Amino acid sequence: MKRANVNSKGNTNNLEQENGVKEFLPVANLEKAVKEIVEQPNVDGIEDPLVEFSEAMRTVGKVLRQAAEAKAAAKAEATEWKRKYELERERNRELECKGPTFSEQKIEDSTQNLKNPEIAENSQKCCGENGICSHEVLRDRGPDSYPNVHSKLTRKASFKLQWCSKSKKDDQHKHDIVSFEKGNITTAERSSKQISLKWETPPQTVLILTKPNSTSVKILCAEMVRWLKEKRNMNIFVEPRVRNELLAESSYYSFAQSWKDDKEIWRLHEVVDLVVTLGGDGTVLWAASKFKGPVPPIVPFSLGSLGFMTPFYSERYKECLKSILEGPISITLRHRLQCHVVRGENENEGPILVLNEVTIDRGISSFLTNLECYSDNSFVTTVQGDGLILSTTSGSTAYSLAAGGSMVHPQVPGILFTPICPHSLSFRPLILPEHVTLRVQVPVNSRGNAWASFDGKDRKQLAPGDALVCSMAAWPVPTACRGDSTSDFLHSIHDGLHWNLRRTQSFDGPRDL
Repeated sequence: MKRANVNSKGNTNNLEQENGVKEFLPVANLEKAVKEIVEQPNVDGIEDPLVEFSEAMRTVGKVLRQAAEAKAAAKAEATEWKRKYELERERNRELECKGPTFSEQKIEDSTQNLKNPEIAENSQKCCGENGICSHEVLRDRGPDSYPNVHSKLTRKASFKLQWCSKSKKDDQHKHDIVSFEKGNITTAERSSKQISLKWETPPQTVLILTKPNSTSVKILCAEMVRWLKEKRNMNIFVEPRVRNELLAESSYYSFAQSWKDDKEIWRLHEVVDLVVTLGGDGTVLWAASKFKGPVPPIVPFSLGSLGFMTPFYSERYKECLKSILEGPISITLRHRLQCHVVRGENENEGPILVLNEVTIDRGISSFLTNLECYSDNSFVTTVQGDGLILSTTSGSTAYSLAAGGSMVHPQVPGILFTPICPHSLSFRPLILPEHVTLRVQVPVNSRGNAWASFDGKDRKQLAPGDALVCSMAAWPVPTACRGDSTSDFLHSIHDGLHWNLRRTQSFDGPRDL
């Protein structure tokens, strides 16, 4: 662009622009020149053009000032991001120096055991068609591994998972999809087929979790505990609250066991073969939250207002439990999300596991939520609106559905990315692959704070500069099916949501000729 000279009372200001604004220092001189031009005496015939020129110069000055402010803010934000990047890289180096985690060590030990020729030979013998076998017998626990368990319990029930495949040629020996390790279920990749669980040794210990403040649930729980003890001779765990209620009713229930502190809760998966829930979907979420790692198979009975994850009817609990304890049963592997809240330099809160969704919203703030979202190393978008929902496919029929997200089969691997009342009509929901790690950052120049809630509870405040990191958890939640995963899912949306329910079109309308 050519140079523009503005002369007024002997003062000259030279502005040089090359493909945009190069420097912002001449802004003050420009405003001074405009002021001098405006203060000149009016001359007949050029008053109107001079006024228009002065207004145009004021607009240019305002744009230059805004550009300078934006450049300064961008530099400050870039400096902050660089600082956080360096801190996170240093933290990752420290974690690498500490060696493998507990779960990685278990996988390594399992790999070493499979290298043993005797174990490998046994695994070849036990593998059936389309089968996924355990490869090892459960080792005895020491007497002090769980002090509240009766001394006669030395082994946890063993089982194997099988594909329900109609063709004998389809996907035999899928050891890399679902693996069995010491009574725990983990997934290296997600399954696209219906999975069946077959007990190899009978289950001995059951954990019963109930919805609180319900008289009908209390009565059913007492009946179920008595039946499981007398007819099936099982060892029964209940919550401390439920055990007190049972003992208040009768001293007969003194055999029911419970836990004392969080350390015993974290080790429940070591002794519990089966979990029974009496309530609605909220009780299933509560049961899943009790297990931070491996989760035993869950049998959910419907005693709530909604039943997307509770296919079993409480009136027929004896028949249902008998068929499940004898097996085989169809199960649905419900994936969970693992979340971390990153604050400041070295603060990292978590992990927090959710079965439905994690929600980031504006809370009590009157300003729109401003969230920067990244998938691995790729920028996704900036969310401006009421918030964002990161949901599992099991949670697709919960908050995500109310915010406009799609209904997804619970065994479809993926993470739902659903905005809440976005400030853009083109902002539609996404379904991202399961292997990505999502990072939701509150910008340092955000007008207000954000709030994160996990399965509708445990709200945490996210200040400017804080971030939420979310990825697929290694341990899914296996829930028993009344039929199979697909029929249960379709029944739940028909019965719970009245999906596509309408009257049949009558035959008395116009007909094609």
